[in-house]
Amino acid sequence: MKRLIGMAVFAALIFASCGSGKVDGFAQIASANGNVGLGEQRVLIAIVDPKTDQFLGAPDVSATATLRDRIGSPIDEYQGDFIWIVPDVRGLYAFHMDIPGPGTFQVTVKSEAFNDAGPVGLVTVEDPGVVVVGNDAPRSETRTTADHAISDITSDPNPDPSFYELSVADAVASGPTVIVFGTPAWCTSQACGPLLDQVKALSTEYRDLNYVHVEVYEDIHVSSFEELTLVPSVVDWGLPAEPWVFVTDSNGIVTASFEGVASDDELTKAFEAVSP
Repeated sequence: MKRLIGMAVFAALIFASCGSGKVDGFAQIASANGNVGLGEQRVLIAIVDPKTDQFLGAPDVSATATLRDRIGSPIDEYQGDFIWIVPDVRGLYAFHMDIPGPGTFQVTVKSEAFNDAGPVGLVTVEDPGVVVVGNDAPRSETRTTADHAISDITSDPNPDPSFYELSVADAVASGPTVIVFGTPAWCTSQACGPLLDQVKALSTEYRDLNYVHVEVYEDIHVSSFEELTLVPSVVDWGLPAEPWVFVTDSNGIVTASFEGVASDDELTKAFEAVSP
């Protein structure tokens, strides 16, 4: 595995057009394949205009998803939280669903602003490959400025030096930690830079936490995607896509994780939960 899939999209279905004057589009499951487990799960769904490929939705546009079984019978409904991928440019909806078991489910989405969508397939697994809440955080030996120039270990154009002073292993061992996996320069979804910037901004309010940015590629000065090589910590954490944020407590246990995007409110609650 040499390259991660940014904000991986694994299913799509065209909205039905009912002559209602609503906007047509299609819904895409943006959560990485194999990442949706059992119990409460954060499922990302994007709504895209098929004519322009622009992401639809807005903070003031509500969306409701219905989780259905394999044959389409409804299980439960969930209100989505709109989150910007790139601030004021494009975003998607996060739905906190209660997944009853492994298998293939259907999801339909309705909104007053868009024609109803669905069903779109959602595959859930008993054991996601990625590190999940409750797991002991892998003690990855990531690169730091003690041995490397900061320009060689991050593609962030405005890096915060404090995010590169500790390895993941040292940070997790020494106290509550926030870990951001992402590659601002090579991120196909363009979500890595904005998410890292969010964490950097919030870190000024939670200075008692450790912060680590892990650039997911070793050789960031290459000229093409084909030349990129994943850093070992990506494998340690089982990441199928990027960006990703993990929060660990004083015991090194993962207490929160966010794939792709996160709201300031989500991040703030996660930081406060582990802050000494």
